Amino acid sequence: MSRHHPWSLTYLRLWLVTKALRLFISIQRLRYPFPAFSNPKVARVEDSICSRDQGRRIRVRWYRPASSDDQTLPILINFHGSGFCVPGLGQDEAWCATVAEKLSWVVVDADYRKAPENPFPLPLEDAEDVALHVLAQNPHTKIALSGFSSGGCLALGLASLLGPDHVSAAAVFYPPMDIAKDITRPSTDPLLPPALMRHFFACYVVPGTVSHSDARLAPAYAQAGSFPERVWVTMGEDDPLCQSAERFVERLKQERRGKEVKFVGVSGVGHGFDKMNPGMEVNEEGKRVYADAIELLRRSVE
Repeated sequence: MSRHHPWSLTYLRLWLVTKALRLFISIQRLRYPFPAFSNPKVARVEDSICSRDQGRRIRVRWYRPASSDDQTLPILINFHGSGFCVPGLGQDEAWCATVAEKLSWVVVDADYRKAPENPFPLPLEDAEDVALHVLAQNPHTKIALSGFSSGGCLALGLASLLGPDHVSAAAVFYPPMDIAKDITRPSTDPLLPPALMRHFFACYVVPGTVSHSDARLAPAYAQAGSFPERVWVTMGEDDPLCQSAERFVERLKQERRGKEVKFVGVSGVGHGFDKMNPGMEVNEEGKRVYADAIELLRRSVE
């Protein structure tokens, strides 16, 4: 079965709308660029990692404490939000640099292929390739995973695939847990109007290629025991994805008693609440939840 959208008028429409959306976002980023990297306590390195596809590499950014050359530091891999469709590597720089500084961890901010040109499961395969590379280079350590929005969905899907033997913790920010159902919910969130959610889903999932309850696509359906010892989820309470996330966390708490599972609801805000300032500069609410997530990551290596 094809892993790509068949050429059709439907695909052409998806591709054209996505191109227009990417162009709009590119213009906005020219007007409001990401804040310049300026943390003297953290070293940042641009790099790329081999993928399973011959000749193709995956872009990554490494963040490491500038004062340490220790090669055995704990490692976090992060995946940015994108609606599975738009570029976003670098927009989580504040999170990545903060983790590197506060915890003295190495952070890998990883890119992944985008739909509709590269639909499910190709972005998840990129995420897996990055994780397997890191684990191969560090065979005696577990990794932690984080992600924002669609990147959070990838992080949870990857955590479930790799299992708790390889992943110590997952900290995710406003991820879709049950995409097929989430797109049917009413939404007044200006960042996630219903039409946009339906478009992202149509781009990411080729009809007839995967069950909507496949745990790789929808973490809500993964076995509770496949997740790491510590799982942390935050949502704006006005986010249309919030209901599914709360149910996911409650199920994990019921089925995994004795493990650390935490939901942080933020009242009065919606999707992407931490990056609503121009240039996606992190706001005070974002800094507060980052600090909470960092404490969970800290406990994962104690």
